[in-house]
Amino acid sequence: MLISIGFVIGCITTVFYYQTHEFIIITIFICIASVYFKPFLNLLLGFICAICVVLIHYYVFYQFDTSQLSNKYAHQATLIVEKVISNRSPQYIRVRITKLDTDSYLYFKRPLALVSINTDKVLTEGDEFNAAVHLNKFRSNKNFSVFDNERYAFTQKLIFKGNVLNKEIDLNQRKEHTFLNSYRLFIKNTYYYTQLNWLYYALLTGDKSMMSNADKQLMQSMGLSHLLAISGLHIGLIFGFGFIFTRFILTHTAINFSQTKNLSIIYSAVGFLCAFIYVYLSDFLVSATRALLMLGCYLLLYYLAKQPLRWRSILFALVMVLTINPFTLLNPGLYFSFTAVAIIFAVAKKLVTQNQPLLNKLYALVVVQLALFIGLLPLSVYFFDGISLAGLLLNLIAIPLLALVIMPSLIFITVLSSIINIGELITILDKGLSSCIELLEAIPHGVGWIAVGGSDMLLVICFYLGILILYFSPYKFMVLLPIGTWTFNYLTFDKPLWSLNVFDVGHGLMVLVEKDRHALIYDFGPSYFNRFSRTQSILLPYIKAKHLIVDTAILSHQDNDHAGGLNHFIEAGFKKSLFTFHETNFTGLCLTKRINFKGLHVESFRKRVFNNKNDNSCVIRIADSIHSVLLSGDISAKRESSLIKADYNLKSTVLISPHHGSDTSSSIEFIQKVDPDIVIHSSAYRGKWAFPKKEIVKRYRDQNTAQYITGENGQVSVEFFSDDIKVNTARNAQSYWFLKD
Repeated sequence: MLISIGFVIGCITTVFYYQTHEFIIITIFICIASVYFKPFLNLLLGFICAICVVLIHYYVFYQFDTSQLSNKYAHQATLIVEKVISNRSPQYIRVRITKLDTDSYLYFKRPLALVSINTDKVLTEGDEFNAAVHLNKFRSNKNFSVFDNERYAFTQKLIFKGNVLNKEIDLNQRKEHTFLNSYRLFIKNTYYYTQLNWLYYALLTGDKSMMSNADKQLMQSMGLSHLLAISGLHIGLIFGFGFIFTRFILTHTAINFSQTKNLSIIYSAVGFLCAFIYVYLSDFLVSATRALLMLGCYLLLYYLAKQPLRWRSILFALVMVLTINPFTLLNPGLYFSFTAVAIIFAVAKKLVTQNQPLLNKLYALVVVQLALFIGLLPLSVYFFDGISLAGLLLNLIAIPLLALVIMPSLIFITVLSSIINIGELITILDKGLSSCIELLEAIPHGVGWIAVGGSDMLLVICFYLGILILYFSPYKFMVLLPIGTWTFNYLTFDKPLWSLNVFDVGHGLMVLVEKDRHALIYDFGPSYFNRFSRTQSILLPYIKAKHLIVDTAILSHQDNDHAGGLNHFIEAGFKKSLFTFHETNFTGLCLTKRINFKGLHVESFRKRVFNNKNDNSCVIRIADSIHSVLLSGDISAKRESSLIKADYNLKSTVLISPHHGSDTSSSIEFIQKVDPDIVIHSSAYRGKWAFPKKEIVKRYRDQNTAQYITGENGQVSVEFFSDDIKVNTARNAQSYWFLKD
């Protein structure tokens, strides 16, 4: 038992804290404890094993030599198409690399890459081809409080991105996983003409690729997303079907069994086999495999009569999952699934439903659902920055509906469809469920999902420590310890008066000034192909995660790298925020005015109109009585000189470097006039313009100005206190040891 606990602690410590002071402190503490307390020797053994497992997994399955990428532009590679992301020309695909130059990769070590390819041939999943490719190590924008693409890419072994240089390629359709492909094609064809084909396909295959973004958002806001992710609920249902069906067959046949024969082992074995087949048909989806392992551990301990069964099964299943891949700790689903099972076990122990009337069973269902809602609430707030109030009630209906109607019907229809045509039965099911989805869509959006802003990890830890103390410890007053810890931290934590956030958007600019949960936006970053923008992927999620109210928005000028996401910002409902500094069409120059933004003085500068967009950029100074920020757009030395001659108050604590650090800007006179303590260059990592220019970096260095580059440091957040400032960068705060450059 202690070995398993030590193993779990070791995996968590190594994955999140390896090569840090925290890792050293925890290791030393466990070693010292094991010297004085013999039981800790077993915990230390598990801890050491975990360190070895994590490092072995990293160096065997995740570590790739990317140094060769800079040696030459083109590499010869053998690629297998894993997924077609976009079939527009040029096509955008995710490929698995089986060979790169002279290096061949074993099946479980083959890395993934995102590549574009310009060819007339329509690619499909499973296609294999040889080509010359240009590859770079996968690197993405790094920002606070939004989806971490680099972390997700690591968990998927997505190591490279680039483009295929060949226009003519010879395709070879691979025959691997033919049965799975045939099964998925059969499911698509069977439910092709139904309104909810995406729902049936997701439940029967685990693949949610047929879902639209609107469907995903609806299910998330209603707290029903877990019903579509094949997990413990689905595995338990399939196991139950197999168990009950086998028991029914054997008890209604003339087969005689010895009285010493434990028939429940046979029922469970068949049920487990059904669950295994279901997981196989989902292509061993991570959540499904995790649930299958947990089921296997529980059954094994049950028939070995080990006590206490439930808690041991959870612990041993977790050990197995982490042994197979310790980096699943990076997946939020791991915490939701194991916490949910623990809650169900804890509540079920207090409830008696066997041989009870239906009303008592309904009461038990309500209690379990309420316990799950409360128990998973901290995780929901931490990972998704909100909670689903509607999900508390809807799951009371949806879970029995899924267990008693939807899944049995889908299994029956799918099996029967392989023999005869039962289109009318499918239509009846589809109409009934479509009516349910229409009712969901009618629920007001505010009732479904409540964004409450993110919580810190300390709050989550203290919450669950308190629950464990109340449940297991006879000394209930000890719950005051985690409550007091969090309260003390909250009361003593020094909160900034206001903050400046310069996002990592590649080549472009996007700035958010935050004070008292209100936001001022300056520029909207670039857009690509007139479809995708950094406003969509960074700014809007950040506003949602931080639960901010947008009061004012300013566009410096019309260049794509500054205005690319403007339309998406307006479509999100923030159009009125632009009226303060702009006319209604937002295409002209910004207005010259002064406003008060939650106690901050905001001023725009203009004396004359220039003949180019860059020099007509809206220059903004934001200040309190101590600190100030100067936002300069893309102005050149000519506009800088004009500002100096106009004798504006340009002195600022922080400067966003003009034109991303171009050598056409940041004149020595301008730098001396602003006299910044900090300058932030918003530029791409190894971008084609090579901003900031070396001579500009030297100019600021000569003035003893601290410099940050978003392409290298990620999002730069400057917090202003009454007598101090604090700078946080996303790459320094969020980069794990296995993601460092």
